[in-house]
Amino acid sequence: MTKTGQHQDFQRQHKRSPSVSITHQRKSSITSASTTLHRIPDKTTQASTLLASLSNLNMSRSWHKYTSRLSMQLDAFLNPSGPILPYEQQGSSKSWVTMLTRSRLARLLLLLYAMFSVMLSFSQLWGWYSSSTAQLDPRFGVGWQPVRTYDSDLSYSVMDNMTTGLKMSKLFSKSHYEAVRMTEPYWLKGSGVIDSRDVTLTTAVTLDTWAELERIAERWQGPISATLYIDQQVKRDQLQRIRDAYTVNNNLKQRADIHLVHSSESNPPTVLLSRNVERNVARLFARTEFVCEMPSNLVPATDLRRTFDANRNIFETLLREGDMLVVPIFGFNHQHEREAFTIPYHKERLLERVNNEEMGLVDPHWEINQGPTDLDRWRESTTLYAVEHYHYDYEPIVITSKTVQPWCAERFLDRRSACLLSNYLAGGEFWVLPDDFVVQLPGSEDNQLSDFERVIENRVYAKFYWEQCVHHARQLDALGLWKNARSEHVRKQCSRVIQNWGKGLIGKPE
Repeated sequence: MTKTGQHQDFQRQHKRSPSVSITHQRKSSITSASTTLHRIPDKTTQASTLLASLSNLNMSRSWHKYTSRLSMQLDAFLNPSGPILPYEQQGSSKSWVTMLTRSRLARLLLLLYAMFSVMLSFSQLWGWYSSSTAQLDPRFGVGWQPVRTYDSDLSYSVMDNMTTGLKMSKLFSKSHYEAVRMTEPYWLKGSGVIDSRDVTLTTAVTLDTWAELERIAERWQGPISATLYIDQQVKRDQLQRIRDAYTVNNNLKQRADIHLVHSSESNPPTVLLSRNVERNVARLFARTEFVCEMPSNLVPATDLRRTFDANRNIFETLLREGDMLVVPIFGFNHQHEREAFTIPYHKERLLERVNNEEMGLVDPHWEINQGPTDLDRWRESTTLYAVEHYHYDYEPIVITSKTVQPWCAERFLDRRSACLLSNYLAGGEFWVLPDDFVVQLPGSEDNQLSDFERVIENRVYAKFYWEQCVHHARQLDALGLWKNARSEHVRKQCSRVIQNWGKGLIGKPE
């Protein structure tokens, strides 16, 4: 048999039946061009996929376990377990603290507070982190430097570079430069807390009158601002004794500020440093809004600070408007030894002494029981009353505002009336306190001026009075207050001066 025949027999033997379905036919050869090859999965990839699946499953289980535990703890926190034993077998009743800690409402509020605190802290931190840097004004470049100002409240004020002598000589321009240059404010400063709305007693003392300051401090029981005058002959051990006396006296140590003033002359008041300058120094460095200037030889018989506190609203209104509260001065009629005098501390007891002519009203420059304070009216008065018969020599003890009233004219050696005249002409009123007074002790008078100095003082004061009349009249007219009640005092007191000096300046005088 030939090869061709054998080949045909082989085809017939292996030929499939036509009934075989297409689905049972042999698939195309792998060598066919249309066949798509599929990559056999790698064993390493299968292992990685399996590990990732197991990891995700473990994380899911851990998170579920964590949330379940948190839920259980939260439920236990909000629902605390109570006692298991019956009520009859329980011990003594629990305290209110235990009941509060087991309260569900209290625990819920505590939880809400904690959540609120956390969220608030997070919001604040986020706002701080995300906030942008503040942009400077474009006017301030890189090379900008702060300019020093004259505002003494700022740390870079030009006044910081000024010497103490320069500043003090400008503040007290009528005094000698060397005298005010050596002034030491707060040489001794009280350690107590001072209320700024209190009343500070201001005075001037020397080494010889230091005991009088201690007596005032014992009676006043309030803040004190005092100047201590010393000359060049005072030794260091003398100042140390004053410092020691200040330290052991609790009234001074707690409430008194001592300002040291130097002068080359031995006895105050002097031309280089007048007593009016000392008054201004004590007032300038007082630490309260209101002050009461009082010579050291006077004693506060009544509690002025208590009266002020009881009528604070009325008194503060008057003082801030420029008015003054007058404290009458009473003294003894007969000169005896100081130990023989008993100071009355009530108005009734004082009036008994006045009726017996043992004591009387003292207005400097007037006879006893005479003067503008008006003893008869004070005797019957129960409320404040205004001084009706003012004279430019009137110099009572007054409570004033530290900032509103004009300062004492420093051209005078010792003239308290010059401190009050300007304020009266500017429209301020004198209101006399009906139940309070101070007592002047005998044998402790202020240092008196010589006859020659007194003549000079009187002549200078007469010219000063004319000057103040014209000055305040022009000011009130410029403010449009000449026809106002504010100018009533200057029109009454200065009519002749205005006619002679002010003609043509403010029109026809009243």
